[in-house]
Amino acid sequence: MISRRFFLAGASGALVAAPLAARAAPSLNDMVRDPALQALGNPAGDVTIAEFFDYLCPSCKAIHPALKEIVRSDGNLRLVMKDWPINGDVAWYASRMVHASAALGVYEAAHNEVIAIEGGLTHGKVDDALRSVGADAGAVRDMLDVHLKAIDALIGRNEAHAKALKLAGTPSFLIGNRLYRRPMSADEIVEAVALARSGR
Repeated sequence: MISRRFFLAGASGALVAAPLAARAAPSLNDMVRDPALQALGNPAGDVTIAEFFDYLCPSCKAIHPALKEIVRSDGNLRLVMKDWPINGDVAWYASRMVHASAALGVYEAAHNEVIAIEGGLTHGKVDDALRSVGADAGAVRDMLDVHLKAIDALIGRNEAHAKALKLAGTPSFLIGNRLYRRPMSADEIVEAVALARSGR
């Protein structure tokens, strides 16, 4: 389990477009098919987009509305959000609380509200975002008490995957079998999906 005080430094990296199928463990499948991950979009989609993100990352927040729209309009994309809270304890709190909200059936709504928070992120703003989607913060904290070990294990696996991929920061994307170590525009994400579908 990762300590509440365990932080990492975030930075942007360069684009890597080489296929990852031949990499050593953890496998690409392990990274995007972890049973503890919440699958958004079409869970049976033909291409998976996995984003390593942090709720305090400005670039992650900026691309999220476009990413949601790409997934919605395509209809055949599976989206997984791989929390990598590299910006301190409030980012950890946000990730833990959003995952705990899954036990109340509101993970996707909670994630969308928390990542859309404007200005500085605080514990209170996270709690307010959860309340706005019908999840009382106290009830979510109760679920966090029950599921903390599993949630921290999932976030720990995400961190291990980020390190295995030598990611420098958030956002970074796995789209199909390719790694993109930098923020991407909406057009670049659409192009990456088309590349994944082409089998190249």
